[in-house]
Amino acid sequence: MGLNAKKTTAGGGSGFKQEAIQAAGYPGRVVQIIDLGMQNQRPYQGQAKPPAHEMMLTYELVDEFCLDEEGNVLEDKPRWLSETFPLYNLEADKAKSTLRYKALDPTVEKDGEFAELINTPCMVTVTRRDGKGDNAGKVYNNIGSISQMRANQAEQCPALVNPPKVFLLDEPCLETYGSLPQWLQDKIKGNLEFEGSVLEAALAGKPEGGKAEESASGSGDQSGTSGPSTGTQSGTTETTSTSPAGGEEW
Repeated sequence: MGLNAKKTTAGGGSGFKQEAIQAAGYPGRVVQIIDLGMQNQRPYQGQAKPPAHEMMLTYELVDEFCLDEEGNVLEDKPRWLSETFPLYNLEADKAKSTLRYKALDPTVEKDGEFAELINTPCMVTVTRRDGKGDNAGKVYNNIGSISQMRANQAEQCPALVNPPKVFLLDEPCLETYGSLPQWLQDKIKGNLEFEGSVLEAALAGKPEGGKAEESASGSGDQSGTSGPSTGTQSGTTETTSTSPAGGEEW
């Protein structure tokens, strides 16, 4: 079904761990849009939740960069932040997927298609949180919110350093899939609808109807510019500090 927020039914880097960045607002662009498929959800207040279609958005911060071991700025390795959340219909106005979509496409010009929002400039509000349990003593970044960038700022927003990527399960590009870190590939293959899917057939070398074969032969990189129907629940969200081009910060 792709990643359409109007049609869905309701219901690399510097090679070592980077320190958390300051809590603030950062200009960025959408650099990755990844379809994770139907995933089990964590219980909420002790109650089981039904599976939900999940997606991952990754933002490249255009003026914040990774550091090498000596603390030097690596201008070819901008910082990435990713978040994972369920994809709900845009009518679920409080769902995180709706908030993200409308921040990136306020007039719904792209008719709910998340994939069309690749490379969109935006403001990323970054927060900090302290680790707990085994991670006590560590500090992590989270994405607090995403907001539209003013038109004059968007016009001057630096271009992406890394090639943008879109991965859709109904049109899987194997080159894009293979470029993702192993844990993310495993999560995609672990989706509840993988068996009998176009991706399973493509990975097995048996494309269905030629569609997967055509997609698998393409680059998958995009160069152009995700319940409850009541909108009362945003679903589980995971935020990951990431770094591009083979980094260890996924």
